[in-house]
Amino acid sequence: MNRPSNVLAWGTAAIVAALAVVNWSTLMALAPLDLLLVRVQAPLGVVMLGLSAVLAALFFFAYLFNQIGSMLEARKLLREIQRVQDLADKAEASRIEALHQLIASEFRSVNERLSQLGVQTAPTNGDQGFRPHSLTEIMTGHARA
Repeated sequence: MNRPSNVLAWGTAAIVAALAVVNWSTLMALAPLDLLLVRVQAPLGVVMLGLSAVLAALFFFAYLFNQIGSMLEARKLLREIQRVQDLADKAEASRIEALHQLIASEFRSVNERLSQLGVQTAPTNGDQGFRPHSLTEIMTGHARA
């Protein structure tokens, strides 16, 4: 229950309890009670108070059953969302890996074509030859030595 309805429910219960305590002698007064087959003398106020308590308990248990069902459904949906998200992450990772392999193969083919044409790539730092950077190196900004 959210906060305002919780306060309202407890407030109503407190008012009913206070009225029952203040008017207890009236509630205990005997009255003829017709039960279709039998007519009995019983305190009508206590019978009505008891029926109200039973109804309140039934509504409380119905509310609990509804809340538990909602929580179980939310838990099931969360598991399904996590499963689908993991599946999407794996698919995205495989697409990225395929793209990485495609780019690496294209770099290799470009380097082979350049070397077949006789184009020399000058090393930039002395005795190392030209080596293309991988996609990871380009994206992170770190080149291997």
